Parts: sequence; C-alpha cells; structure tokens
Amino acid sequence: MELNEQKILKEKVFAAFDQHITAPSCTIVVAVSGGADSLALTLLANEYAKLKGHAIEAVTVDHGLRSESSAEAATVFGILSAQNISHHTLVWSHEEALNRKHERARAARYQLLIDFCKKYENPVLMTAHHAQDQAETILMRFLKGSGPAGFQAIQAVRHEDDVPIIRPLLGIAPSDLRQHLNEQGITWIEDPSNTDAHYERTRVRQLVQHIKDLGWDENGIITSAAKIYGLHQSLENLTSGYAEGFVMNTSPLTVDQPIFFNCPLQIQQEWLRSAIWSIGEASYPKPYSTIDAVLEILKQPRVDGYKVAGCFINVSKKRIFITKH
Repeated sequence: MELNEQKILKEKVFAAFDQHITAPSCTIVVAVSGGADSLALTLLANEYAKLKGHAIEAVTVDHGLRSESSAEAATVFGILSAQNISHHTLVWSHEEALNRKHERARAARYQLLIDFCKKYENPVLMTAHHAQDQAETILMRFLKGSGPAGFQAIQAVRHEDDVPIIRPLLGIAPSDLRQHLNEQGITWIEDPSNTDAHYERTRVRQLVQHIKDLGWDENGIITSAAKIYGLHQSLENLTSGYAEGFVMNTSPLTVDQPIFFNCPLQIQQEWLRSAIWSIGEASYPKPYSTIDAVLEILKQPRVDGYKVAGCFINVSKKRIFITKH
C-alpha cells in the first residue's frame, strides 16, 4: 500500500470515528479476535485515541468453542502488548453440549462486551465489520427471502443497554485492512471457520469472491440494497396508515380480522412481519415464506395459542390477538 493509500485509508476510518464519537473524552473498547480486520481496527483506533485524547481498551472473548481459542487470545495479548495497547480476555463459561451454539456464542459475546463497557465512563464499542461483511449479510438475507426489510443490512451504529456499538469499517475493503497490517509487519490469526463450507457465511463469502472474480465488487450489492431499503421505508409509512384502520388496541395487540384481510397482501405481510418481530423480540424478522403461512392461519375463524417467533396468536370473534410468548 502506497503512502498516499495509507493516508486515504486513515482519513476514511477517522472520518467514521468522528461521525459517531462526539464526547470530548470517552473510552474506546475494541472487540478484537486476532483476525486481520479486528487487529487493523484496533491499531487505527489506538492511533485515533492518541490523537483525540481518548482511552482505549482492546477485548478478546474466549468463547471456548475451539481448542485453539485460549492460545489465540494469548497471542492477541502479545501482539497488542508490543503496541502498548491495553488488552483483556473475557471467557464465556458454558456447558459442553450446546444447541444453536454459534447463535448463543454471538449473543454471549456481545453481552460480555457490553458488561465490560459499562465499567467505563462514556464507553464506545467498536467491531470490525467491513464492506465485504456488508455484502455477505445482504446476500444471506436475500437468499433467505427476507425481502426489502433485510436490505437494511449491518448498521453503522446501534445501541445496546445505552452503549453505542459502531462499525467504522463498513466502507472499507478487507484487502486494505490486510495491507495496512502488512505495512507494519503484523501477522494476524486466520480463523479456520472462515474457509469451512459447513458455515453459511463461508459459502456466501465464496459467492462474493466469485462475483469479484467476474469483475464486480461489493459496492454494487451494497448500493442496490440501500436503494431497495429506501423504497421499503416508504412502504412502512404506507403500512402505518393502513394499520390505523385495523388495529383496535395495542395492549394486547388486537386486530379487526375482516378489515385486515381487506388490505393489499403486501400491507398484510409487512405489518404482520413487523408486529411479530417487535412483540416476540426476535433477533431477525421472519422470512416471507413464514409470514405467508401465518397469514393463512390467521384467516381461520378460531385459533388458540399459535406460537411463532416468540409470540402467541389467537383468533376469536373476528379479532386477532398477538401477545408475547
């Protein structure tokens, strides 16, 4: 990477930092696995913190799902200690046999990181999701039939328990991050799951690489998804207008069945999908194939305790009732 390219990379990343870090003094907490992306983010965040007068803490979560995880955390400690960056390892304690282990590991990882952040004043949590991660996420949701709502993809900032989680690398290609580390002579850890086709994201990553080999890049996927999601927001506004006619009560959520099913099908789909996602507090909205199946059930004159996505649904006397499971 030429000096000018390094300068451009720093300017882009530092601009993203500036956009989301507004406090004059804060503690930047960087989630670092030891992979190229998170290591590059940690080094860039450390340089930024020195420039702006912020504190920085790097944190690795040892999930214990692979035998190498403890040794990898120790390796990260060594790499960052050589850079005079404070590093901590948090261990996720769990039973040996797990159902949905990767989903639960992700949730536990974020909870450990959020709890760590709360020890500091004005904490900001950073993760190293980049442009290719964004494209992969969009394609995964598209292939699952998520519809336009899924094209919202990874957000640059979200809040969890009042802690801002920012992703300042969403506009950065992973190749630039690797080159940044190469320029500084820093070696990263390769996670074997990144090439294991057993995992859905790995298969989609291979698809994205094939698209790039054909001469396109992830920017086209990301730009198109943003435009589609913009149209979806207009549909959401339209759906809210229709809902004023069929929502009879919000606690419990009560819907006039005949009026609801007199609405256009897309309004039914969008409203129901949003309602059960919100009430059930699921991580992701259900695909449209599931929503269409639920709509058929809701057309029945009587439904008792149908369960979907953390919700109970009942139908009685031409009323639909949706409550949390």
